[in-house]
Amino acid sequence: MPKRGENIYKRRDGRWEGRIKRSAYLQGGGKYQSVYGKTYGEVKRKLDEARQEKCFAAGRCTITMKEAVNIWYADKRGDWKEGTYAVYRQTVEKYIIPGLGEQPLYKINNQAMAEFVAKIRRQNKEQGLSGVYLFYICGIVQRVMIHIQKKTGEKLEIPANPVSVEKRPKVMPPEIRELSVLEKYLLQNTKDNTCLGILTALHTGLRIGELCALTWKDIDLETGLLHVRSSLQRVRDYDSPGKKTRLAVVTPKTSCSVRDIPIPPVLLDALSACKKDSSCKLVSGARGDWMDPRTLQYRFQKILEECGIDHFNFHMLRHAFATRCMEKGFDSKSLSEILGHSSIQITLNLYVHSTLQRKRCLMNLVDSYSCD
Repeated sequence: MPKRGENIYKRRDGRWEGRIKRSAYLQGGGKYQSVYGKTYGEVKRKLDEARQEKCFAAGRCTITMKEAVNIWYADKRGDWKEGTYAVYRQTVEKYIIPGLGEQPLYKINNQAMAEFVAKIRRQNKEQGLSGVYLFYICGIVQRVMIHIQKKTGEKLEIPANPVSVEKRPKVMPPEIRELSVLEKYLLQNTKDNTCLGILTALHTGLRIGELCALTWKDIDLETGLLHVRSSLQRVRDYDSPGKKTRLAVVTPKTSCSVRDIPIPPVLLDALSACKKDSSCKLVSGARGDWMDPRTLQYRFQKILEECGIDHFNFHMLRHAFATRCMEKGFDSKSLSEILGHSSIQITLNLYVHSTLQRKRCLMNLVDSYSCD
């Protein structure tokens, strides 16, 4: 029998065994940590060392951040899209494991998080990581700890996110004059499927991944509808040797991104004149396969050069489309659904920009305060 308050037994093989309760369940492990010795005193000494040095004492979650992340992956990966998993994995391996990987979770408190962020800033001073990305990194640490707390019942001190994120200024879309020049060039070159694809994005607000995943079967010319059902992303393949990247057709960003978009007349005419077999991609690579979004970005910049337009990101076409729609009198609910947003507020906060011309027209409506 063990002594009162101790968990030390003499085994049938003559050895002594001591067990101490783990603070968290590790993958492939049990609820207890065992130590062995030839005598009762040897086992007792080993248990004391384990409590002091390895922190297996009850009430302390001794699982390390690296172990916790692996549990988080195993439990949650089935719920994530490939792209989501790849982004999480890249961030974890580049920042979280080097900075906090060997730390037991009970030691990751507010001070540890502040030191972690300070270290990342020092090491990436030249790269200049944005506050938004630092906030995102710390958010992953919080998610992992919350998951382990729920899974094991351990009481953890979930640290606050030490990064404050200032509201990002709105990015202004290109001028109407520039968009007009671009549209004219695209309409003159619709036989080039790259130009036809960019024209489609300009008049529908598609994300670049959604555009690259379009096939002609997604375009119903009879009903004048464009069906958005998938997105193309380049993801890191963590299951293959060398961790190579590959193109993957995945479901769109959110459930609201699965949508049907009415095709405006100018685009419908261009698409009708270039109709292809339903199995063909709207924009394709050199061999008729999927076009990498990065390749489309490159081709887009070359077209801007040919048009004499200052470079801007492909995603700015989405901003320009949203702003143009609001100027034409779209209600925010309809525009939000066309863009595939989960809420109207996202549309208004991120994508709708009031032009100086619009403000001038509105201000001209303000009358005198005179009562006459």
